[in-house]
Amino acid sequence: MSRAPRSPFLRVATLICVAGCLGAAVTPIVAGASAAYTGSITTSGVLGGVFAGRGVQLYRATESVSLPAAVLTTIFGSWFMAAPLLYDVGFIATAGTQLSGTVVATFGLYTVIAGLTDSAA
Repeated sequence: MSRAPRSPFLRVATLICVAGCLGAAVTPIVAGASAAYTGSITTSGVLGGVFAGRGVQLYRATESVSLPAAVLTTIFGSWFMAAPLLYDVGFIATAGTQLSGTVVATFGLYTVIAGLTDSAA
C-alpha cells in the first residue's frame, strides 16, 4: 500500500467508484437489455463494487490508497466502457453503462496515480 497523504478528494473519489459500479450493475436491468449483457454487466458491477468498496474501507482505515483495489476498480471501469461495443444493446444500456464506466475508470485511475506518486492532490 502506498502512503498518500490524507485527502478528502481521495475519499470522495473512492466513494464515486462504488456508486459508479452500482450504477453500471443496475443500468442493463433498467434498460431491459439482453440476458447475456445484463448478466455480464451486473456481475461485473457487483465485483467492481466489491473492489471499490474495499478501496474505500482501506482508505478510511489506513488513510492510504490500496493499489490493488484501485487498479482492479479501474479495470472494471474500462470494461464498462468497452462492453456495450461488444454487445448489440440499445442506446440507454450503452449510454448508462459507458457513463458509469467513464466515471469509475477516471476516478479509479486518479486513485492509482495518487497512490503511485504519494500525492493527495
